Amino acid sequence: MTSGGRGPKALITGTPGVGKTTQCRKLAAWLSTVCVSVGELLAGTPYVRYIPELDTHEIVDVEAATRHVHKAAAPGTVVDTHVVDLPPDPELVIVLRKAPDVLYRELSSRGWPQRKVIDNVWAEILDVVYTEARGRWGRVYQIDVTRRDPQDTFELIRRCVLGECPNDEVDWLTYSEETGFLQFIERESAKFYSPSAPTRT
Repeated sequence: MTSGGRGPKALITGTPGVGKTTQCRKLAAWLSTVCVSVGELLAGTPYVRYIPELDTHEIVDVEAATRHVHKAAAPGTVVDTHVVDLPPDPELVIVLRKAPDVLYRELSSRGWPQRKVIDNVWAEILDVVYTEARGRWGRVYQIDVTRRDPQDTFELIRRCVLGECPNDEVDWLTYSEETGFLQFIERESAKFYSPSAPTRT
């Protein structure tokens, strides 16, 4: 369950690359509060370890990292992270979603290592962040950002804060099968994983 007013105003979560930090900053500015971007907050701390070949950070002290995030994420702030175990209970949880083929192209264009791209695309196909958020808080709202620009997405988030939450339904596994993307990502995954694809970042 969410905090009912005793925690952060909102948590913006979702697979890396869906636009969490952009929306966190927009919402924080609108609410005249602070955006706590957990990835930025923990980078450089002794609670994480940088993995050069994946260009990513791995949490090595979950308990200390959680305390650090809780200290920063005061009531009324807005938090963004894809690691839903770390923040305190927010008033509102919004999961941003993006079609996996679009996410693949966008993450690849950033120059990310191919294995990192594949891991995150599989996480989106398999609803990893959404499932974890629902498992912790029960009631969460999805917004499909695939065909929305950042301002359109923000307007939906703003409405959600005002009590008029949309809740987009997505089924990326079926979508990937129907578009042929599933076969493509399975072939790409076989270069790094055998015999099965990864299930989380």
